[in-house]
Amino acid sequence: MKPYELSIICDSLHLRQKDSWEQARLISYITAQSNSTKKLKPTDIIKFAWEQTDEKQPTVSKPLTSDDVEQIKAMALLREKKLKEKGII
Repeated sequence: MKPYELSIICDSLHLRQKDSWEQARLISYITAQSNSTKKLKPTDIIKFAWEQTDEKQPTVSKPLTSDDVEQIKAMALLREKKLKEKGII
């Protein structure tokens, strides 16, 4: 594994326990719903970080223009250059 791959793994490490957290919420939801007269949703019990939407990100992505593609290519080349300077790749 390369050192730059470690950050990707660390950023998604919390998702390893996602199924366990979903299961715990479902059990809590069933218990709460059976003892409540109100209509509940599982998200009323707890909202997880992976469910929350970021309002800064658009929900519908726009098509990429050729300028967008060129900008992304330039950023990728710059990142590659920085990683080579640090001896990572």
